[in-house]
Amino acid sequence: MRTINLMLGVIAVTLLTAVGCGKSDKTPPAPQMQGVTVDIPKLTQAFENATPEIKSTVTAVGFNVRYGKYEDSLMALDKLANDPNVTEAQKKVVATLIEQVKQLANAAPPAAAPAQ
Repeated sequence: MRTINLMLGVIAVTLLTAVGCGKSDKTPPAPQMQGVTVDIPKLTQAFENATPEIKSTVTAVGFNVRYGKYEDSLMALDKLANDPNVTEAQKKVVATLIEQVKQLANAAPPAAAPAQ
């Protein structure tokens, strides 16, 4: 009887460990900023196997969008769109993100005039 209980306990622990260690393949949801969905996670996922230089540009896009530097984001996205090492699937993601950043830039409140 003790061996059966011991075996059932070992099986239960093994099953719980296997279920708890599962890796999630889901990308995080796209954030909404000022009513515009900007899919930075999809851009990051599309370029996860890219060269370090391209990854740096992708990181700059995310940083600039996050801090409201939309013009800098669009310049970085344009650089990605014109890079010969970028695949057609990646260019499609970049084109979608360019449109999202343009919408975000148009939805942003105008910058305040400097104080005099």
